[in-house]
Amino acid sequence: MLLVFKTEPAEIVAGAVAAALAATGAELVRSRGYGPFSLELRWWRGLVGVPGEVLGDTWRMLRLLILHFVRGEPIEGRFRVVHFDSCAGDDPRKQARRVVATWLGAISPNTYVLGFDEEKDAAVVHQLVPSEEPPEVDPSA
Repeated sequence: MLLVFKTEPAEIVAGAVAAALAATGAELVRSRGYGPFSLELRWWRGLVGVPGEVLGDTWRMLRLLILHFVRGEPIEGRFRVVHFDSCAGDDPRKQARRVVATWLGAISPNTYVLGFDEEKDAAVVHQLVPSEEPPEVDPSA
């Protein structure tokens, strides 16, 4: 409310109801143990390079858009398969690792993690501007 300066009663009530429903749903999931999530502290190392990666990919996207709209060059993305060691399994640690990898792989504007091939220990990603080196999405690498 403070950020958008909305003080209309209907919007305040709607926001409070939505927040109450979300909190109730989250508490139900947590109490039943449906959403175990087990992070490792060392995965935070992956956050160190995020600002530089975001800036670099933003520059690549800006350049791509300029070339597309000024010169009419087509935008051709590419799917890539990135090694993701021992991603198979339903234990909370591996689930959390896949979630963090999906987030790390999607935070910069050029790369998006589509999913994981658990049989081949791989992550499938899409890049609008393919990089020379495969993107690093594994938080434990």
